[in-house]
Amino acid sequence: MLSQRILDYTDRQIRWLFSAPALLVMLGLFAYPMFRLIWTGFTDEVLSSEGKIEFIGVANYVRAFSEDPHFLRSIWLTLYFAVGSTLGQLTLGLGLALFLNRQFKGEATFRMLLMFPIIATPVAMSLVWSMLMNPMMGHLNYYLSLLGLPGSLWAADTSTVLPSLIMIELWHWVPMTMLVLLAGLKSLPKEPFEAATVDGASRFQMFVNITLPLLQPYVFLLLLLRLVHGLKVFDKIFVISGGGPNRASETLNIMIYEQAFGATNFGYASALGSFLLLIILLISIGLFRFRQRKWSY
Repeated sequence: MLSQRILDYTDRQIRWLFSAPALLVMLGLFAYPMFRLIWTGFTDEVLSSEGKIEFIGVANYVRAFSEDPHFLRSIWLTLYFAVGSTLGQLTLGLGLALFLNRQFKGEATFRMLLMFPIIATPVAMSLVWSMLMNPMMGHLNYYLSLLGLPGSLWAADTSTVLPSLIMIELWHWVPMTMLVLLAGLKSLPKEPFEAATVDGASRFQMFVNITLPLLQPYVFLLLLLRLVHGLKVFDKIFVISGGGPNRASETLNIMIYEQAFGATNFGYASALGSFLLLIILLISIGLFRFRQRKWSY
């Protein structure tokens, strides 16, 4: 009877038993590091603290908003990079998807060539781009000179460093955006387009009134994923510009790295990391709320 009760109890709780390993892994890899990050943000922990770590409340956050002149600028640069790269990816990706959503000779080869940037290792690819954009010996200025155009300082100038970094981000991720949107175009029903053709609608009218509304789920998914990714980009910026010149590309991620491993101020760096996490959560929740409200209409 006891063994039967154990079997019955196990059968009732089987869903928890099967999910327990995954939950434990998530707690170990996500919940604890996040708790540690938030807690450290309320302390004065530095590399030379020798175990004497004190709880200082919101002092790190007060320092960020009232004492650190670079904090608000880093937030602006982070949003500038994330929004600019996301909108560029959606626009160029949609254009390429519309171009490839037809039958023509060499379509498969052209699509395959577009996929190559996705498989590039970000750090190695960033090193290659930094050499290409070298103002003195880079190939990009040489190609511009062949077209009769003036050269650029690219990542070495405060006014062009972020547009240059956004350009590299577009080169890297536009193919993925194109692939998702192309899959969405291939899955659209043909009946609305046939009916619109019979009614005499132009291609532009069909694109605005049929294609874009039907593509909304795919666009929203890409908007969320690429915007969150843009807020977290670190490797390209660190390798190509390092936050310079003159902190013109010091996004919040670069600032966190410099505070943690440059100034060894782990408490302040954790506070900045917590604030970045809050920004990502607020943007994600805002996008979901906007989407749900639009669907309710």
